[in-house]
Amino acid sequence: MAEQKGAQRAETSVMTSIEDILKDAQSREEQDKLQAEQRARDEEQRRIDDLRKRQQDEEARMRAEEDDRMRRSHEEQRRQAEIQAMQEATVHKARAEAEAQARLAEMASRQEHERHLHTIGQDQHKKRLTMILAGLAAFIVIGGIVGGIAIKRSMDETAALKAQTEALKAQIDESNAKEAKLQAQLASAKDPAEVAAIQAALDAEKQRNLQLQSQAANPAKKGPTFVGGPAPGPKPPSGKPCNCTPGDPLCSCL
Repeated sequence: MAEQKGAQRAETSVMTSIEDILKDAQSREEQDKLQAEQRARDEEQRRIDDLRKRQQDEEARMRAEEDDRMRRSHEEQRRQAEIQAMQEATVHKARAEAEAQARLAEMASRQEHERHLHTIGQDQHKKRLTMILAGLAAFIVIGGIVGGIAIKRSMDETAALKAQTEALKAQIDESNAKEAKLQAQLASAKDPAEVAAIQAALDAEKQRNLQLQSQAANPAKKGPTFVGGPAPGPKPPSGKPCNCTPGDPLCSCL
């Protein structure tokens, strides 16, 4: 009877040990499973953090590019305003110079007219005086016509320069818009061949934009405009002999 009880206790002890071993194995298995799940969660969190960081870096890059584009756009607008102001100043200067030349020509003709009137004596023939006055009047009229032609020519050149500048500005605006569109396409392109093609088109457009801006900053200069007409040719010889005193400024034979 005692041996049977001892055997039962031994069997109970073995069963208890087996249960403890199974519990330890199950506990380790659960711990390993929890650790594996924790590692998976940590890995997923690292992946999410890395993706979020890349998105933030991409957003920062795009913001920097947009800020740079806006800065270049403002600089271009300021440069265009300066070019327009310089062109307007050139127009005003050319108009003022043409008006001043016309006034100087008129003053010179008046002074010449007064000088000739002063040298005319009381004993001069009425016909000679009339001819001199007619010649002076014709000189004044011709001077006015020449001055008007000079002003008209200056205004035409200014209008042509303004039209050329406006055309260049329109081309620059179009090039800026095309460049921005190509940059947007380049940012969204995935295929390497497509990226290369868009990049080549973007480089070409940038080069074209620089050339247009260089043309706008350095417009073609025209030659100087001269005020005055052709020198009058010599008078044909008259059939009548000249009876004037040599050196007489009032002689109608001259």
